[in-house]
Amino acid sequence: MSVPSKLKLTYFDIEGAAEPVRLAFTLAGIPFEDDRIKFPEWKELKPKTPYGKLPVLAIDGDMKTQSSAQLRYAASIDPTGTLYPKEKLYEIEECIGLIKDLQDSWTPRLYIGMRPATFGYPEDFTKTEEGKAKVEAVRKEWVEKEMPELLSYIEGKIVKNGGNFLCGGDKPTIADCVLVPLLRGFTKGHIDHVDTECIKKNSPKLVEYVERFCALPEIKGRYTSGIGSA
Repeated sequence: MSVPSKLKLTYFDIEGAAEPVRLAFTLAGIPFEDDRIKFPEWKELKPKTPYGKLPVLAIDGDMKTQSSAQLRYAASIDPTGTLYPKEKLYEIEECIGLIKDLQDSWTPRLYIGMRPATFGYPEDFTKTEEGKAKVEAVRKEWVEKEMPELLSYIEGKIVKNGGNFLCGGDKPTIADCVLVPLLRGFTKGHIDHVDTECIKKNSPKLVEYVERFCALPEIKGRYTSGIGSA
């Protein structure tokens, strides 16, 4: 598949759902416009998007949605063929599934502090003493009791596959593009009641893995906070 003449990836000025796609394009050496909008701009832009969500990838002006589809599309036009090789397809998808298990387990603990009404609490719940205590308790409990086992599964994959990248070999795949931002997110200090040393305490090997990925020539110097930062 040929590389389009123009690619524009629009998302907020955070890592979030777009970062795996950004990493894939960057590793593949594919030029793209990294359009990072401010949160106040979203109100005006939202009705102009296909489904009212970001990220949006414009491929020669044709707007495409869904970050997982965007990620695999980036891999499909990777001239090196290393991001999503056929011989590793099952391993890559299995690893992405393990990452999703980690993310799905964590997400409710994150969003209870951001969107409490989603979980049956009043909108202002997190402004109350009860709400603050609840957010602190569920997040700390998850980090202590659930995170270690979930991280061990991912570490086990890296060890089994040679200890370099998630699916083996000396080149990262889209699975690494998904995992690295997720692990880094726990260590940047922007999430209340999450110890920034939690990855290191549970799995020093995963810290080494993230640092290895972030030391790649294409990635080095990209981050300024969290593990793997300059």
